[in-house]
Amino acid sequence: MWHTGRNKRIAAAAALSALTVLLATGCSFSLGYTEKKNEATASEEAAAVEEDPAEKQPTVEETPVGDDPAEPENAGVSEGGAVHKARVAQTISDKIAADAGRRPDRVTCREHLPARVGATIRCELTAGSDTLGVTVTATSVNGNQVNYNFKVDDNVE
Repeated sequence: MWHTGRNKRIAAAAALSALTVLLATGCSFSLGYTEKKNEATASEEAAAVEEDPAEKQPTVEETPVGDDPAEPENAGVSEGGAVHKARVAQTISDKIAADAGRRPDRVTCREHLPARVGATIRCELTAGSDTLGVTVTATSVNGNQVNYNFKVDDNVE
């Protein structure tokens, strides 16, 4: 029975090691529609759908993007062509949690990601007492879809 505690410590150390490797090497990720994809068909890029205000009736979502990430309408892409900072941060957190089995304590982005190829923003990831920078880059824009990836800095800030 004394091996049970040892096995748990080994498993915890392995999980933390995997998180460290993922954070040090950077990750790309997939964010599609709400339907779940199987692992064989999931891609490694994130996609956010950009709203086209000319194709819908005026709503609250057409107002400029606010700074409250708790508001659901601020979780996507604004009509101005930017992925909301809260959505970018949530995607980073979700991808790391899926890959490493443990969610970072906090991920924050100070600005929205512009919907143009090559646009870059910086975010901040906190895991325990460590804070790491994250670079997010828009890799492609196709109609209403913005694909982006991120890379976690190698060194703690």
